[in-house]
Amino acid sequence: MKKLSTILAAGTMALAISTPVLAGSVGISRNYPTAQPDATTIAELQQASEDAQREARTGNKDNPAFAQKSYQIDQLVERMKAGQQVSPNQVDEALLPVWVW
Repeated sequence: MKKLSTILAAGTMALAISTPVLAGSVGISRNYPTAQPDATTIAELQQASEDAQREARTGNKDNPAFAQKSYQIDQLVERMKAGQQVSPNQVDEALLPVWVW
């Protein structure tokens, strides 16, 4: 029993000593490196933009939704190339086909 209490006390002391070291400074945020845009993702977005432009020219000439979708995708690609943060939801939404009612 004495051995167990000694181990428990040593573990508690080690945790108490290491906790402030792991916590870091209060009020200072840590900067983590941001992930670079994946070249495959950019290529997929550019292909989706071209598909929307092609569909606007051939099948739905009177519907501006395809041109708008292409423009939105192009803007998203430019933001990614500029290094801005882009949420995965925005990329997923951009890759969805245009819904025409």
